[in-house]
Amino acid sequence: METIKKTVGIILLTISFISTHQGYAQKRNNNGKTYTKTERVSNDDRSRINYTKNRRYRTQPIHRNPAYRYPHHRNVIRTLPIHHVRVMYRGLPYFYYSGVYYTVYGDEYIVVLPPRGFRITVLPINHIKLMVDTSVYFYHSGIYYAKSTTISTNNEGNYEVTQPPIGLTLYEVPTDAKIIVIDGNIYYEFNDVLYKKEINEKGEITYRVVYCDSNEA
Repeated sequence: METIKKTVGIILLTISFISTHQGYAQKRNNNGKTYTKTERVSNDDRSRINYTKNRRYRTQPIHRNPAYRYPHHRNVIRTLPIHHVRVMYRGLPYFYYSGVYYTVYGDEYIVVLPPRGFRITVLPINHIKLMVDTSVYFYHSGIYYAKSTTISTNNEGNYEVTQPPIGLTLYEVPTDAKIIVIDGNIYYEFNDVLYKKEINEKGEITYRVVYCDSNEA
């Protein structure tokens, strides 16, 4: 009986020693590990948070200015064209080059649509001249200009961004135009202007302005 007790005691002591040794080894292994977790921030898909052993890094999110009007496809560039022109309009900075407008977007630049009333000195190359009754308009990349009849006191240009008249017809709309269906009819929307696809007397496809938002953005 004494022999059995001694045997059981030795077995229990061995089991206790093995368990203690395994726990100590696991603790050492856990202390030596580095956990890395990457998580996307829901409020900005360009922000990313990295957690690496008590160190935290976060890129600055891009803050979009609600005063700017962005095209449907937001083209972003890192460097502005060499001969761009910087213009301040209502306290906001715009960068203009060859009919395309940009503004600051984080540490880059993004294409925006100029507000109505914005003025430039020289019309974009390859602009189109349009006559509607006795009025003259100039069109380029979805933006309409008219020669201003007022003199600017801020050394602004003579050509002002404006809205097109209802009934004006184009042979093509911007590639960024968005297709909209209203009461079963298909329209193309760009820069707050609705176009309807038609076929003229010569059998050519045209796009007629059927609606234009008169409110300035």
